[in-house]
Amino acid sequence: MQKAWFLLPLLLCATSPVLADGGPEQAAVAGTQAPARSQLRQQLRARGAQVTQLQQAVSEQELHSRQASQRLTEQDLEIARLQRQLEALRDRRQGGDPGH
Repeated sequence: MQKAWFLLPLLLCATSPVLADGGPEQAAVAGTQAPARSQLRQQLRARGAQVTQLQQAVSEQELHSRQASQRLTEQDLEIARLQRQLEALRDRRQGGDPGH
């Protein structure tokens, strides 16, 4: 029985360093933190690459949109010019026709 009482303090002394540094639970958590950090960094790099790709895609779309807008403006100007020509032709016909 005396040996059992002697073993208890010895066991506590032997396990105290393990308990002091957090034990296996904290070691398991600490072991997952390092991969989690590197995994987060990888995810951030991947997201950063995606953001860059999306920004480039948006820039290309904006360029195409500006080009299309410019073409529409040019077409509107051409339509307006042709309408003026048509109006001038109608005015000439009406002005030159004595019946009207």
